[in-house]
Amino acid sequence: MIAIAAAVAQIIVILIHRRRTPSTASRPTSWSWMAACLGACAAGWLAIGRPAISWGDLCLTLMWGVLIGSEAARAAKELSGRAWAGWATACAGGAASATWLLESPLPFT
Repeated sequence: MIAIAAAVAQIIVILIHRRRTPSTASRPTSWSWMAACLGACAAGWLAIGRPAISWGDLCLTLMWGVLIGSEAARAAKELSGRAWAGWATACAGGAASATWLLESPLPFT
């Protein structure tokens, strides 16, 4: 449930960013945000008790946690004009994506 809410929020931020910015050549997403998303995903996995990992769940987690999370971080930074917004989005999205690995919809239940 946490991962779904984070995924919807990330998609909304990306869509708002794409709607507000002119359609010029897009810049690539920073590797530092991808690394922050991946680190937050690993920290989230440790925080929820290191659930077992299957390949399907891992691909879903990495796609939402790293790829979509870093794109949402770039969009949040450009929309707000503040670097901390991008870092906060990267860390929150990465950590929330770790809950895709859970069997139950909420952690710690």
